Amino acid sequence: MLVSLVIPVLNEESTIQVLWERLSAVIRLLPEHKFEVVFVNDGSTDQTPGVISDLPCEPAMHWILVNLSRNFGHQAALSAGLGHAAGEAIIFLDADLQDPPELIGEFLKKYQEGCDVVYGIRTNRKESAVMRLFFSLFYRLHNLLAEHPIPADAGEFGLISRRVAKLILSMPENDRMIRCLRSWVGFRQAGIPYSRPARHSGITRYLVWRRVEGALDGLFGYSKLPIRFAAALGLVVVLIGFSYLGWVYSGWLFFGGQTVPGWTSLISLGFIVTGANIVVTAIVGEYACRVYFQAKSRPLYVVDSVEEGKE
Repeated sequence: MLVSLVIPVLNEESTIQVLWERLSAVIRLLPEHKFEVVFVNDGSTDQTPGVISDLPCEPAMHWILVNLSRNFGHQAALSAGLGHAAGEAIIFLDADLQDPPELIGEFLKKYQEGCDVVYGIRTNRKESAVMRLFFSLFYRLHNLLAEHPIPADAGEFGLISRRVAKLILSMPENDRMIRCLRSWVGFRQAGIPYSRPARHSGITRYLVWRRVEGALDGLFGYSKLPIRFAAALGLVVVLIGFSYLGWVYSGWLFFGGQTVPGWTSLISLGFIVTGANIVVTAIVGEYACRVYFQAKSRPLYVVDSVEEGKE
């Protein structure tokens, strides 16, 4: 069986050789399979493409290098690799060795047992406490809002079958997260816990704003709940305003109270209504922005060139 390993790379020249050696060691333990390694160069500015081009191919493993025309982001790079993968099973992993290649055999074992989706579950992470907190909040918030929750602490590192790959490739949305799409398609799925090590070398090249953008895609691209929450919040604020107005006039009509104009109540209500309006407008704007870019029907990525290693 042919297995495709999809690996997005961005300025990873210092890790490619080590990654290849570890992949070779793993693949020698799986002689019943053949492997293609689909590297997706997501706009690297160092010698990453050249290092990949110099990698030696083996009878059981060869490489394909997909060069994108610029940096399109992690999810677009994964989609590009998926589009060029020919295997019956496709495994996503990162080049920084935080996704241990040694789990490939475990993924394939679960696949042969009948699972269409196998994902790694991070039991611990070596990032900073702040980053771990934000990752934890994202998963909890996403699963609170989403119609189809994703397994907590499960990233893209994992395996999908060919039929799941075809379904994901057929989906036209631009705001995509592979982990959300594979959860949405269903079928039999299984998780494998693992301890996620620190990067082999260097620092991550995917900037904070890319991570924030991905988190927003995950939250707003797979749930109607935020916009419904915004509508409910607006209704509650309106009811508070009318209740306050009714309370003041009831006191004046039935109890002879004095309605002295006060700046405090006026300003408080003004802030509440204005704040609610801003929140609601921002949430609606998130959805409108996504509809706008989806309507343009631009491709997720642009391929500059494709190279294939030979024995």
